[in-house]
Amino acid sequence: MASFRILTHPEHGTRAVKIGWSWPAFFFGLFWALYKRMWLLAASLFGFIVLSSVFIPATMEGQLISNVLFLGLNLTISMKGNQWYASLLETQGYQEQAQVSARNPDDALAVHANSQKASAADIRDHEQRGTHEQDLPVDHRDEQENRRDRNDGRDDEDNGDGGAGGKGGGNTSGTFIG
Repeated sequence: MASFRILTHPEHGTRAVKIGWSWPAFFFGLFWALYKRMWLLAASLFGFIVLSSVFIPATMEGQLISNVLFLGLNLTISMKGNQWYASLLETQGYQEQAQVSARNPDDALAVHANSQKASAADIRDHEQRGTHEQDLPVDHRDEQENRRDRNDGRDDEDNGDGGAGGKGGGNTSGTFIG
């Protein structure tokens, strides 16, 4: 799995930027920079291409020098490109929120969104428990916690046979437990 930086902007939403090596930047350097709207990098790459075609002679030795220079340039862009892209987004007002591990940027955004929902739910539950439990006597608090545990499924003795009917998938809460 790869690591991704999650960057958010109040108006433009959330983006996931991979940390480390970029294969698209390696194979499609100039086009990758244009796609990412990294205009200065794209202009620099285009200038390098033009200057190398003008100043490097069209001989075997010149071709070798050109290939080595382009390989070095592509390696540099591949190693630093994602970092440069994240820096560009930060200059545009994006702020780093988290770093997550995922297979691709879409999964990284989903992991981040799920963690945000979970933390919001935890805060909401904590606030609700705090207001309701403060008013209850001590023995009622324990009773309420036991009821909450049963409702969460911690005390259930589900053996996966689907419950009372004896048929079905067992877990009916909508969460897949594989």
